[in-house]
Amino acid sequence: MPETAIPKTDPTTFRQVALTHFVPCFFLGVISLFFVKALVPDLELSLLLNNRLDAVDLAVSGLNGVFVALLVALFHWFRNRRADELPWIAASRPGKKALFYRLIIGFLGGSFDILFGLRNEGIMVLTGVVLLLLIWHMRLFSRKMVRMLKPDSHPTWGDVAELMRIYLTMLAGFTLVNASLEVAHILANSQQPFGFGHAEGELFLNALYYTVVSMTTLGFGDIVPMTWDGKLLLIFQCLVSYVMFALMIGIVTRGVTDSNDLPGI
Repeated sequence: MPETAIPKTDPTTFRQVALTHFVPCFFLGVISLFFVKALVPDLELSLLLNNRLDAVDLAVSGLNGVFVALLVALFHWFRNRRADELPWIAASRPGKKALFYRLIIGFLGGSFDILFGLRNEGIMVLTGVVLLLLIWHMRLFSRKMVRMLKPDSHPTWGDVAELMRIYLTMLAGFTLVNASLEVAHILANSQQPFGFGHAEGELFLNALYYTVVSMTTLGFGDIVPMTWDGKLLLIFQCLVSYVMFALMIGIVTRGVTDSNDLPGI
C-alpha cells in the first residue's frame, strides 16, 4: 500500500477564516482592553455599565479592532520571514485574499469585545457564539486525529502546529466562556459560578488562570465552580482538554516527520 501524507488545508474563504480565527482575535482584543484598563485606569467605558452605545464606545471599539488587525499582520509578517527555513510554514502561507480576510476578522474580533458587551443580552450571544465555535473546532480536531492515527499516515510538524493552534483556540474559547458565564450571573444578580471578581486580581485574568489550571489538570483548588452550570462547564472543559492533550502527546511520541521527507512532497 503506498504511503500517504496528511493533506494540508489553509483557510481561503471568509467563512473558513472566521471559523478558525474569530476566537483567537476576540481573545487578543480582550487582552488588549485589559492592558488599556491597567495603563489608563481613569478611562471610563460604558462596557457592561450603562447598557447603551455612545461615542467613547465606538472610538475605543474601532481602535481596539485596528490594534488586533495590526497584531494579526505582524504575526504573519514574522511567520513568513521563517518560511524559507521551515517548509511547512511556506506550505500553509495564506494568499493575499486569505490574509485580507484574516485582517478583517482581526478588526471585527477586536471591535466586538466592546460591542458584544454593550447590552446585557450581548453576553449571552457571545457565550453562544464561542460555544458553537468550540464545538466546530472539536469536530475539526477529531477529523485530523482520525487521519493522523491511520497506519499509513505521516504526521508532520505542520500538522502538530495545527493541532496546537486548535488546542490554544480551545483554551482561549473556554476562557471567554468562563468569563462570560461569570458576567452573566453578575448582571442577573445571582450567585457567581466561580467568584472571579472576589479572588485577588482582575476577572478576566482569573478566568484565564482558572481555565489553564483546569485544562492542564493541575487543579489547585483556589477557584472552584459553585453553581450547577459552572460545574457542568468544568466537566465538559476538562474532558475535552484531557482527551485532546493525550492524543497530541500520542501523535508526537508516535513519530513526526519533516514534510520534505515525505514521498511526493
